[in-house]
Amino acid sequence: MRRLMDLLLFGGERRGTHRDSPTVWRRLFHIIAGSSIPLAGIFLSETTMVWALVVLAAGGLALDLARFNLPWLNRIFMGLLAPLLKSDEAVHITGATYMIVAALLVYVLFGKDVAIPAMFFLSLGDPVAALVGRRMPGPRILDKSPFGTAAFMGVGAGAMGVLVAAGGIDHDWGLWVGVAVAGAVELASIPPDDNLAVPLLAGTAMHFLVV
Repeated sequence: MRRLMDLLLFGGERRGTHRDSPTVWRRLFHIIAGSSIPLAGIFLSETTMVWALVVLAAGGLALDLARFNLPWLNRIFMGLLAPLLKSDEAVHITGATYMIVAALLVYVLFGKDVAIPAMFFLSLGDPVAALVGRRMPGPRILDKSPFGTAAFMGVGAGAMGVLVAAGGIDHDWGLWVGVAVAGAVELASIPPDDNLAVPLLAGTAMHFLVV
């Protein structure tokens, strides 16, 4: 249990401050794979989603634990998925695993009306923030561009607007607070990983504010 908690919190060891430059493939994977979770949640029942996410989260954590203890498996994993992974994921839980764990937690804790927008904020906003932030000159806050954060929040607000207009979720002012919280968490880079922190903290805010 202690080993599992260490993996969840630090991926086996604490993360450094170094950030890989995100590849186009990694951004696309983040958008497509990440958005598939809330899209599925629109059409599937909460029970079905929770059990599917339980299986996926257990599989992801088991694979990470296995490869941390089997160097040959880790080499194969990192080699095959190199365009989609950061270099430090050789010794840390992958962002994809964190995303699935986060999705499971927000579905279980807050339900689909909160989980769907929270996961869209992450899947769409995070790649856009990286794309914009790395290309914009000017001041940095916590080594990130405020323009990237503004792009994150803009995309999140746009996604929420589309969801409401399409009838995927009901409109509530608390959703706008969720967008702002998600942007602030992305800017702060709260450990262990944005893929976990953004949905959980934005989801918590929306859970207590959405009526």
